[in-house]
Amino acid sequence: MLTLISFVGIVFQADALEVNKKMGKPTDEEMNMTVYAPDPDAEAVKLYSSTDVQFEVRTDFIVVYRVKERIKVLKPEGTSAADVTILFFDPVGSSAGDKISGVKGSAFNLEDGKVVRSKLTGDLKTKERLDKYYSQVKFSIPNVKVGTVVEYEFQRESSHIYAISDWYAQGPRPVFFTEYDITIPEWFNFSTEQRGRAQVIGETKPGDFKAVVGADLLTARATIHHFEGRELPAVKDDEHIWCVEDYMTKVEHDLRSITITGSYYKNFQNSWSDVDKMLVGDEDFGKYYNMDNPLAKEQADLHLDGLSVKEKTAKLRDLLMAYYPWDKTYGLYGMSARKLQKEGTANSCTLNFALMSMLRDAGITQVAPVVLSRRSKGRLPYAHASVAALNTMVLVVGDPADSTVFYVDAAAKGYPVGSLPADYLVDRGRLVNKAAQGRWTDLRKCCEGKVVTLATATVSPDGELKGEYSAAYHDVSAGHFRDIYRDVTDSVAFVQQFASSMNVEIESYTLEGIESNEEDVKEQVTFTRRLDTDDEHIYLNPFLFIPATNDFKAETRDLPVEFGYWTTERRTVQLTLPEGYEVEEMPKSATLTMPNDVMSCRVRVRQTGNNLAISYSLVRKTLLYDTNDYTNLRDFCAGVESKLGEMIVLKKKA
Repeated sequence: MLTLISFVGIVFQADALEVNKKMGKPTDEEMNMTVYAPDPDAEAVKLYSSTDVQFEVRTDFIVVYRVKERIKVLKPEGTSAADVTILFFDPVGSSAGDKISGVKGSAFNLEDGKVVRSKLTGDLKTKERLDKYYSQVKFSIPNVKVGTVVEYEFQRESSHIYAISDWYAQGPRPVFFTEYDITIPEWFNFSTEQRGRAQVIGETKPGDFKAVVGADLLTARATIHHFEGRELPAVKDDEHIWCVEDYMTKVEHDLRSITITGSYYKNFQNSWSDVDKMLVGDEDFGKYYNMDNPLAKEQADLHLDGLSVKEKTAKLRDLLMAYYPWDKTYGLYGMSARKLQKEGTANSCTLNFALMSMLRDAGITQVAPVVLSRRSKGRLPYAHASVAALNTMVLVVGDPADSTVFYVDAAAKGYPVGSLPADYLVDRGRLVNKAAQGRWTDLRKCCEGKVVTLATATVSPDGELKGEYSAAYHDVSAGHFRDIYRDVTDSVAFVQQFASSMNVEIESYTLEGIESNEEDVKEQVTFTRRLDTDDEHIYLNPFLFIPATNDFKAETRDLPVEFGYWTTERRTVQLTLPEGYEVEEMPKSATLTMPNDVMSCRVRVRQTGNNLAISYSLVRKTLLYDTNDYTNLRDFCAGVESKLGEMIVLKKKA
């Protein structure tokens, strides 16, 4: 009875919460809460969040963002709420960057029935530069544990009055109450839109704008937008979501025009054709269509005669990569050949313009930039055109010999020409030619991945499996494999991970093509495995080196499932069974398909004497599976996992 009463009390505490907007004064309900009823599994809950945005005047207009947060820690994993990172625009050598100020933080704990406050001190705050354009302020609020109420606030000043930051009502933790206010002076005409699945209530009302400019008081009418949300669910990232922010409820603002009656008017409402013209006319983009070749002398020594357009492109990109490595930053604007030669490294945009100049000197004229927003940075807006939404570029190259086109990124180390990293395979890339007559292109199907493997092994009468395994990774799969290899600390660790994941002992392991940009990576393995046995039987899972993981076991899913790229897997296993044994149980051939054949798996099992041959194929033709498709996807993956878990049982002959 005591347990039941305690549980009812806990749930009541969560249900009885009232909105508390007073910073520094957590309520008894907030301090005593041990579980958040709408999400009992939550590690922490955002009790209160406030973002207030105001236009102010210093020397010029700025936008000031004032942020306040209160979070309740419910489980040990929730203590990460005390570790806060504030990313802000901070270009090197410029005074136009954002400014962070007013950082405060506190932890509130119950000790002997009293609320004890621990404050953030200056020595717990740091500023770090991330790259040429962004820095971050980091701080950790002290004395945070299960039961703590965490609070923090800060202010960000930005001179970018034309690009108001999006406000996200949701995040990785559930939200009890959140609100957002923005006051926009009458001179700025913004369209304000709400996107997302969770419900957020918005209202608009007239207001006033006042600012002191010198000795004068500047006044104007204003529009006040207020949004608030209650009991919003968490939106959690996982490896099958390209950009989780795409699925969070948010409010965004698009500047349409600035009007000062009788003295100034400028229209910012652009079409994508306008964006094409802006890019071509931009001194840091358009002028690099005619960028000087930074490797003209070195290129002259290459032997390109008789090669196809694709082969020439591959040789030229290899040359460029050898001299000018990627600096790990993306961008939409480049630098001159002279500056590239001086710097010795550059962002992806500069390298692609450099490659474009090299292709031109090699007589390849059908080449143009394709600008886009990478998957990880969110989809391009459909309702309005925005240069700010673009964050990188690749090249599209045409081959007049067969009227085909292929894509290439000069910064994508390890990816064959004609293949792009999955982050680039978006549905909307904007091809921008020199005449500013752009058009859309779909990059999702521009390349595919393919894996072909063969495992041959012999089962000995004493239950040892010994054999060889070879794998060839083609196109995107080759680039992806090289990415995975580079992310591991060293080659020994990589082999150890491989052995552990495949449950084998490695006798020898070699890789071919791992350091190149060629189309294939080849893997060769000699292995052994000790099988389960008893006096009469040998037990063997015959699907050697075929991944059987299943990420979709949950009954339901709130978000779509997004895969990286089109994939084809062809895997073969050839087994020699031991003399003196017969097959008592064996997997049967099977075909599993999703509706419309968007994903299929075929398994064929054939026995000839003491030889067993298994062929496995997996084909994925669709990258996006909406929540309505989840049940079919879950059932398909469960079926594949079950099939790959089937065993061969060998029985000793009488």
